[in-house]
Amino acid sequence: MKMTDESLLSFLEAEQDSSFQHSSGTLSAEREQSARDYRRAPYGNEEEGRASVVSSDVFDQVEAMLPDLVDVFVSTDKAVVFEPVGPEDEQGAKQATDACNYVFYKQNPGFLILYAAAKDALLLKTGGVKWWWDERRTVSYSTHTADEMQLAMHLMSNPDVEVIEQEEAEPDPQAMQQRQQAEMQAAQQGMQLPPEPRRLRVKLKKVETKGRVCIAPIPPDELYVSTRHTSVMMDDCPYVAHVSQRTLSDITQMGFKVTVDDVRAAKDESTTGDREFREYDNELNSQDDNELDESMIRGWLREEFVLVDFDGDGIAERRRVVRLGKKLLENVECGHVPIAAWTPYILTHRFHGLSVADLVGDVQRISTDILRSQLDNLSLASNQETVVLTDSQGNPLADLDDLLNRRPGGVLRERVQGAIRPYTERWQGIEAMPMIEQVNRMKQNRTGHIPFTSSLDADALNKTATQTTKESNAVQKRTKMMARIMAEALVAPMFRGIFKTLLDYSMESMSFRLNGSYVQVDPQEWRDGYDMTINVGIGTGDTQEQMAYLTQIAQAQFAAMQTPFGGRVVTEQNFYACQARLAEKAGFKNPGEFWTDPSKLPPPEPPPPDPKVQLEQAKLQASAQEAQAKRQDDQQRFQAEAQTQMAVDKNRQEMEARQKQLELQQEGQLATMHAQFESRAAQQQLAFDRWKTELEQSVKVQIAGQASADKRAQMQANMVDAEQSRRYGQADKAQDRDFQREQTATDE
Repeated sequence: MKMTDESLLSFLEAEQDSSFQHSSGTLSAEREQSARDYRRAPYGNEEEGRASVVSSDVFDQVEAMLPDLVDVFVSTDKAVVFEPVGPEDEQGAKQATDACNYVFYKQNPGFLILYAAAKDALLLKTGGVKWWWDERRTVSYSTHTADEMQLAMHLMSNPDVEVIEQEEAEPDPQAMQQRQQAEMQAAQQGMQLPPEPRRLRVKLKKVETKGRVCIAPIPPDELYVSTRHTSVMMDDCPYVAHVSQRTLSDITQMGFKVTVDDVRAAKDESTTGDREFREYDNELNSQDDNELDESMIRGWLREEFVLVDFDGDGIAERRRVVRLGKKLLENVECGHVPIAAWTPYILTHRFHGLSVADLVGDVQRISTDILRSQLDNLSLASNQETVVLTDSQGNPLADLDDLLNRRPGGVLRERVQGAIRPYTERWQGIEAMPMIEQVNRMKQNRTGHIPFTSSLDADALNKTATQTTKESNAVQKRTKMMARIMAEALVAPMFRGIFKTLLDYSMESMSFRLNGSYVQVDPQEWRDGYDMTINVGIGTGDTQEQMAYLTQIAQAQFAAMQTPFGGRVVTEQNFYACQARLAEKAGFKNPGEFWTDPSKLPPPEPPPPDPKVQLEQAKLQASAQEAQAKRQDDQQRFQAEAQTQMAVDKNRQEMEARQKQLELQQEGQLATMHAQFESRAAQQQLAFDRWKTELEQSVKVQIAGQASADKRAQMQANMVDAEQSRRYGQADKAQDRDFQREQTATDE
């Protein structure tokens, strides 16, 4: 069944009460005492006239361990390196590494964030960090002088700019001169220029909304964690809350619509002892809200990340709930908890561990008692008391005024010899030194940290170099173990959260300067699933020892590069990596100032060849040229013979083709002539048949018309026959003559 807002609020208040009872009990008392020990606050058992100094063991131990711990992460500009899942992710993983480190160290005060989180954990058990996407409205003002046309074009191209003040400006003398010249030229051409636009001096207001990833440390008293949580990792914590005081202005800028009454209703919040001590130390309690400015009224804002089945599907999902008192401002599903925390000494199956102050607090009390006793004893030994004899009635046998007003060269009067004698107080500070050494040794054994000073302890002269090195390595192992806990529990989740936040909210490309060049990355091109490794230093030993190891590696690399197989076992990239790491260990975060990455250089020019090799190459080249010349001669002779044979074959083929062509031409001509003759004979036959038909018709008409014309017709027919015979004879003779003439021409 889906939850209502009222049931969700009841669920959150139950989780809140449970986590608050845990935080406000023994945990709060221990944190408050640790903060008091760090500030060397009085214990309350001081007596007037006695030493009231407080030892600084907690302060000394925390501040001694803090530099080495923070330096592990800030000694390089890449505290976190993303590793690609596949070959196609190489470029994206490199961009994610550069962008996330840029966001942490450049857009946010990365050093101060790590410093605060490390110090909170060493002192108050837990050091927390929170990250979020912040979009803020920024307003900028600028003053410009331009004409109306230029101003209009600028406003059209920048819709987020508005004019808030304007006034007419004096004309530009150069522009006026150009205007006069243009008017004169226009008048000569009979034209008229348009009126000149006004020149204005304007004040522009530009409102921009810019987003970025914000990171901030969380005070331990503002972080509430479910009592059911059994790990220092926040990923699967059922309830995590950040409770902080925010002004009405802050809440409004976060995008929530609240009233002054809503903020005032959330001013009452159960507090804890450690929070009261922190606020009193910051003088927050002494400063009430300024009622004249309602935007600065403060209330307790709770941002809670809880696992709850709000939609009623039977599976608890992670939700982000923001509420001001009993008013829900936001209730959305989220992908991860944007909070990470760590503790220096983990208590297994618990979220809260131990701090350095927990281990050294009682040692500081013991040291304080010893120190006060030594100071009191020293004060008595340096300012000895005086014994004065009295008579039976208790009257002093010496002048007390002389004793109470002592001065150099003064006189002490006594009635009986020996009535005044000093009371000797022996200083016993030297006898307390073994106890002090025992307390210091107990502190060192608990924390694993040995302060290296210029003084010598009792056994310093009996220690060998090997033993000193072992002690140093043991201390560094404890520090590296603590750094590994901080890396896995705090730094890695924080950078994973930065990556996730950029992936979800950053819609624009990022441009920043890296190693002397500008880099542009687009978070939307990354894959959501890169592996991540944490840089926590290399090898063992301190920075100087690591530099010595790196120097030996560089020397070995240089020696190997001189051998024939040097290019196979040591490359330019390997040598650059060693030198770059040396520069980083020396404190220079940009090795590019001293060494150039060979992967960014063009391919090197080949080295000059050996003269002996050149001589042998010349001999081989001469032999090759001689053999090539011989092959060319043989090839040319073969080609000449082949060309000659081809020419003969070609001439023979051409003659045969020409003769064949002549024969075909003759046959064609004969066939053409025969066809022409047959065509001509057919035409003559057709003409004759037509003429004969016409004649027969004419004769029949004449026979039918008159019978007497028969004789004449017979005569005419005979004449026609004779004429026909004559014509056929002449045609045959002409045809025979033509044929003989053509045959003679063909034979010739």
